[in-house]
Amino acid sequence: MSIRKIIEKIVFGHKADSETYIKYLRKIGMRIGEDTYLYAPRRILIDETRPFLIEIGNHVKIGQGVKILTHGYEWSVLKKMYGDVMGSAGKVTIKDNVFIGVNVTILKGVTIGENVIIGANAVINKDIPDNSVVAGNPARVLMSVEEFYKKRLEEQVKEAKEVVREYRKVYKKEVTEDILEDFCFLFNAEEPLPDSWNEKMKLQGNYEESKQKWKTIPKKYSSMQAFLEEIDKEDLEEKNR
Repeated sequence: MSIRKIIEKIVFGHKADSETYIKYLRKIGMRIGEDTYLYAPRRILIDETRPFLIEIGNHVKIGQGVKILTHGYEWSVLKKMYGDVMGSAGKVTIKDNVFIGVNVTILKGVTIGENVIIGANAVINKDIPDNSVVAGNPARVLMSVEEFYKKRLEEQVKEAKEVVREYRKVYKKEVTEDILEDFCFLFNAEEPLPDSWNEKMKLQGNYEESKQKWKTIPKKYSSMQAFLEEIDKEDLEEKNR
């Protein structure tokens, strides 16, 4: 373990990193599956008052600033007015293969289905069905995951070109394979593939499936170089207009 990691564990305790925090949450009673990751755990709030009320599945990615709540204290107002002590509790279930964006709030009593994408700043106050993309306050279903998949496929070339142009503008040099690793499915290439491309394919634990698909799908470009040459041609045409 590096000196930096040791210092972080001393200073930040169980929130030093994702692995340490998940280990702690499991220890106090939360059920958390495999390959789940908490980005910036020191900025994540997971309700520990009743840890047995939180169940998180496999392959769940939780962004910075996320809040997961299993209780509320709004009844304090009612107690002041009427004197009653009232409980407030509800189980939160997050099923497999879910992405939770930055600053999402998940309220008590909610179940989030499998294969769900939750946009940044959403407030989840009711159950989310499987295979859906949601956003907003309160959150609503925007589209199915299949529709979102098709939309993302259509935007790959445009976004990759923007990456190249802005990288060249800022750094005054050509992009390398690792800069375009997220867009590697656009390009044909000879084996062995760049290490960064293989690492991307290993995400979510289905490397063989991703590698086989990369081999078999039609590529937009015969090579990454052909893609860069197309950008050069477009930029020259734009300059000469």
